[in-house]
Amino acid sequence: MIASLFPAFLTPTPLQELKDLPGQGHRRVFMKREDLRDPELGGNKWCKLAGHLSAARASGHTRLISVGGAWSNHLHALALAGRRFGFSTVGLVRGEPVMTPTLQDAIGAGMKVQFVSRENYRQRNTDEGLAELARPYGPAWLIPEGGGGLAGHAGITHLAAELDQQVRGDVLLAVPVGSGTTFAGLIKALPPRFQVWGFQAFHDDTLASRIAGQLPEEHVGAGWKLHQTPGMRSHRRLPALLENQLNSFEAEQGIALDPVYTVRMMAALGQLFESHIIPESYTVLALHTGGLQGRRGHGLVKAA
Repeated sequence: MIASLFPAFLTPTPLQELKDLPGQGHRRVFMKREDLRDPELGGNKWCKLAGHLSAARASGHTRLISVGGAWSNHLHALALAGRRFGFSTVGLVRGEPVMTPTLQDAIGAGMKVQFVSRENYRQRNTDEGLAELARPYGPAWLIPEGGGGLAGHAGITHLAAELDQQVRGDVLLAVPVGSGTTFAGLIKALPPRFQVWGFQAFHDDTLASRIAGQLPEEHVGAGWKLHQTPGMRSHRRLPALLENQLNSFEAEQGIALDPVYTVRMMAALGQLFESHIIPESYTVLALHTGGLQGRRGHGLVKAA
């Protein structure tokens, strides 16, 4: 269904082999280039949104409403997808009014941006709270933060099918984790030969339990792990260690990383390689989730 509606899903995104990573040893390591899914919408955010757009269209909705921060990859992709596929969009943005290149792009694509106090924004985590935040804007298809929910998982199921076809044998799949929707969707959809390891981008003591709550009973505690990453508390400014690793990776591998999710995952993977925790018999597959527009918030060019 998703592939028939959205041509970006007809051609699988490529795997790119990575060489000479610190501690890599004899392991084969590949990066799944979801950043190449679509020139404007590329990344896992688009996979999740595709499920929501399909469901919204099937239910007759023409307006989409969601929530996020001032540098939100999710709201950025939502605005551009809305313009392309004929939906009006509303972005409810956390915090005091501020204008960023991300929001400028979203407004330029036709999104109505409304700032919400941090206190009121806390309502977003329940269906009832999100509906109350969105109530002033009339009937709409509501999309949880980061594209969560069952409709978001539908797009991730398509991604999982690609991965299953592209790599054989025992696989350790590394996934950057924000809201946990992509991570949980992949755990549910992939066969047991995949170990799915999440790399937590934000400090959140409730994340593991919220992810477990999205999983069927047979998946709880089986086939997946959640790891912390360097610099989890430092998102307003990229720590020097991570900035150096981002620049080195780009120079050596020819791949631009985003400064919040993928760079932290790769830094943590390097630590695991060097500690010999990952068996060399596994093929390691690192998911590049896109988000390159967010590089501008850290003084970096949008993409290499």
